[in-house]
Amino acid sequence: MNQDFESFLRRFEEANTAFVNGDPSLWLPLVSHSEQTSIFGGFGGQEVGWSEIGPRYGWASSQFVPSGAKIEFEYLVKHVGADTAYTVAIERGTVQHVTQPDPVPHLLRTTMVFRAEDGAWKITHRHADPLNPTSAPSGP
Repeated sequence: MNQDFESFLRRFEEANTAFVNGDPSLWLPLVSHSEQTSIFGGFGGQEVGWSEIGPRYGWASSQFVPSGAKIEFEYLVKHVGADTAYTVAIERGTVQHVTQPDPVPHLLRTTMVFRAEDGAWKITHRHADPLNPTSAPSGP
């Protein structure tokens, strides 16, 4: 299943690039429709279950303008088991948001959990937030 997972990751990367160009159509079929699916998205918030996640992914993708943006992935950790897998990665690119006139850097740290469902890998959890430089906490 390891080779299948690598093929799945290539499809996921293509879907992620389409997503940040305002097109969730490649992404949504890769997501588990289980109610045991969750997201802590790059725009904040938390959703659990397909009934919340499907609309959230649609909304999140609509926050991007088609710009030809390409996302690059630096996988720090990948692990594949019999029916579950996870990745820890840095996602980099330059994107265009609907609320901003100029392209902006897109730099996220992501942790993703995948599950084999009916012979296909599916996204079951995504945690994405901005990659910030290491710094000590500020005092009062």
